[in-house]
Amino acid sequence: MVTSPPRAQVDPPLDVSLPVIPAAPDLTGTLLLDRYCLLRKLGVGGMGTVYEAEHVTIKKRCAIKILNPEFAHRGELVERFLQEARAASMIGHENVVEITDFGATPTGSVFFVMEMLVGEDLSETIKRSAPLPWSRVAGITMQICRALQAAHDKGIVHRDMKPENCFRIERSGNPDFIKVLDFGIAKLTGEDGSSGRLTSTGMIFGTPTYMSPEQAQGERVDHRADVYAVGVILYELVTGKVPFTADNFMGILTKHMFEDPPAPSEAAPEAGILPEVEALILKAMQKDRGLRFQSLRELMEAIQDVGTDAAPVVVVPNRVSRPNTGPTQFRPRTAPITLPTVETPARRRGGVFGVALAVAAMLGGSAVALYGLGAAEATEQPAPKDTPQPTQQVVVAAPPPVETPTKVDAPPVKPPDPPAAPAPVRVVVATNTPAEVFDAAGTQRLGMSGDVGVALAGAGPHKLLLRAAQHEDLLVEVKDPTEGQRFEYTLKAKAKKPNVVKTSKPPKDPADGKKPPVETPPPENPGSGTKFGLKDPFKKMGG
Repeated sequence: MVTSPPRAQVDPPLDVSLPVIPAAPDLTGTLLLDRYCLLRKLGVGGMGTVYEAEHVTIKKRCAIKILNPEFAHRGELVERFLQEARAASMIGHENVVEITDFGATPTGSVFFVMEMLVGEDLSETIKRSAPLPWSRVAGITMQICRALQAAHDKGIVHRDMKPENCFRIERSGNPDFIKVLDFGIAKLTGEDGSSGRLTSTGMIFGTPTYMSPEQAQGERVDHRADVYAVGVILYELVTGKVPFTADNFMGILTKHMFEDPPAPSEAAPEAGILPEVEALILKAMQKDRGLRFQSLRELMEAIQDVGTDAAPVVVVPNRVSRPNTGPTQFRPRTAPITLPTVETPARRRGGVFGVALAVAAMLGGSAVALYGLGAAEATEQPAPKDTPQPTQQVVVAAPPPVETPTKVDAPPVKPPDPPAAPAPVRVVVATNTPAEVFDAAGTQRLGMSGDVGVALAGAGPHKLLLRAAQHEDLLVEVKDPTEGQRFEYTLKAKAKKPNVVKTSKPPKDPADGKKPPVETPPPENPGSGTKFGLKDPFKKMGG
C-alpha cells in the first residue's frame, strides 16, 4: 500500500526494543486465491507484510497485507489482524482505506486486499514542510475528523491515531486527500456499549506520543481518546513539534497524564498561530475527557468557526497532579502524650514544638523522640517573681502533708495503621520471540513482551513465567524493578520431532470383500480449512 521505502519514525527515540521477530518469507510471485499475483514487497510491519499485487483477470493493482506466519497459530492475533479488515469495511467512508477481499495463503497465514495508494504518510509531510499554514491544516484535519466520526458512528474507536496512519494522496485535484489506515487495534463496541475486547484490562496499546491520559493509564477508552490524538496531530501540524518528548516512553506517558502541553504559540512563535486555533487544540487535549470536545463533530465545528464571530472555545485549566511516589506523612507509633495545662511563655513553647514537628516531618521515624523533646520543653516552669516582704509578723503553719497523686490510666495505644499497598511498577520485558508474560503459577496473564508496560505490584522480587509458541516456558525472577526498566530474556526453542516416514501398503485385492476407503474431497474454499478457523471478517458483528 505504501510505495515509499521504509524510513525512521518521527517519534523521539525510546529506550525499549521490540522482540526480535524472524523475517517472513518473501512471497513475491505467489498467486493467491487464483486471482491475486504478488508483484513486489512494499514494507514490513510488526505483524504483517504489505505487497503490491495485481488481479490477474481485470489487471487492477491493489495492496495485500499478509499476517506474518509466526503469528498464524495465535488465534487472538489472527482475530486482531482480521479486525482491521472488518473495521475498515464496516465504516465505508471515502477517507478510510477500502478493504475488498480476504483469504488464506499457501503457508497457512491470512491476508486481506485493500486499495492501492500512491503518496506519503502525514509524518513525511510534517518532517518536510511543518509548520503548515492554517488553511492547509484545516483541510487535512477536517478529513481526518470525518473519517473518525464515521468510525465512531459505527461504534469503532481507532485508538492508534498518528500521522503515520494518515496517508496523503492526490485525488480529484486535491493534493492533500487523506486516507486513514490501520484499524488493527481498533475497539469495536456494540449498541449496548459492550466491546469485542482483544486486549486485557490494564494493558496499554497505542503510540505513546499521541496517547490520551486515560489510555496511558490503562483505563477503558472511548471515542474521546481519538479526539485527544487528533488534538496532538493538530499541534504537530501547526508547530512542527510534538507537545511532549522524553528519553523513554514512560516519560512521555507521564507527561501526557500530568503535565500541561506548552502553548502552541510558545512552541512555534514564528508560525503566527491564531488564538482561536490554539484554544481548540488545547481543548482537544484536555486531560479530563469530559472537558474535551465530546465528539469530532464538535471539533469540526470549532475548526469551521476560526476567523468568524463565533463564541470562543473555552479551555478549562487542567487540575491534575502527579501521584505521591513515597510516604509524605508520619504517624507516631504511640499515642500523643497528654500534658497538664501549664502557663508558659508562648514564644518559647511555640518555637520548640514547631521545630519538632517540622523535623519530624522530614525524618519520619524520629517523630516519637521529637514529641518527647517538645513535651519536656513545654513543661518547664517560669522563674518565680520577686514579692515584697510583709511588714507584720505572721505565724507560719507547717506545710500540709504531701498527697500521693491518684494513678490515672493512660489512654489505650492505637495500633499502627497497616502499610499502604505498594504502587505498581511498569517494566518492559523483551524476548527473542513474542511471548506472553504470566505470574509464576501461569494463571494470571500480565501482558506481552515488548508491551508499553507490564505492571508489577511493588519492588519485588517477582517471579514471572514467559511462554511462547514452539518454545520452552521460562521462569525468571525480577528483583527490585524500577519504573520503565527493561529486562531481556532468551527463550529456548523446543526440539523438533523427527519426521516419521510411513511406507505405503499395496492395494488390497478386491476379492477380499472389503470396500476401499472413500476419500473425503478437499474443501472448496482454500481459506476455510486453516487450523485457526478463519472467519469472514466482513460478517457483521454479533451475526
